[in-house]
Amino acid sequence: MRVQKEEYMNIETTNQNAKPKSFRVIYADPPWDIAQTGARGAVAHYDLMTLDRIKAMPVGELAADNATLLLWVTNAALPAGLEVMEAWGFRYVTNAVWDKYYIGLGNYFRGSHEILLHGVRGKAPFKYHGQRSTLLFPREDHSRKPAEMIPLIERILDGPYLELFARQRPNSLKDWSIWGNEVDSDITIPGFPVPSDFAAQSTTNGDREG
Repeated sequence: MRVQKEEYMNIETTNQNAKPKSFRVIYADPPWDIAQTGARGAVAHYDLMTLDRIKAMPVGELAADNATLLLWVTNAALPAGLEVMEAWGFRYVTNAVWDKYYIGLGNYFRGSHEILLHGVRGKAPFKYHGQRSTLLFPREDHSRKPAEMIPLIERILDGPYLELFARQRPNSLKDWSIWGNEVDSDITIPGFPVPSDFAAQSTTNGDREG
């Protein structure tokens, strides 16, 4: 999701009485604004979100009682990521590191990795215990996370799965839902509109007028 609209429109769903789906795995890659506003920062590629705005997302309402949060953070956003994890109702457990095979930016260490924070709510053990914490995947387009993460997540955890701030639909037959500014989202989040919400509303209104 790459959006900064502050107003929310009530988006009507096809079944107002349907019980909201809860997810056992939430996989998220927020557009952090921390140390990303320079000429070579992420702001040149997409809209950013403040820490307070990210923390305000009602992610806890989407999660099952026993659930896992996998949260990408940049090096500069690591403390903020822990705040977000707590705000969303998860406790930090451990992390994994993606080795991106290149020398990046940095005033101290030259960043060549990104961090994936692992948090849990209730009890959410891995079903596979042979996964290394170092992720050796090739680098893709700016900010795009490895496609290999999808089968990795499916190997260690059972769904249903929700990807927040998705850039594309997972290439998977498993029970994945997605939400974000660049995709046709499967869910709506009150207070956090994305373009597909308005497209769905336009379609609904057109059907009624017809």
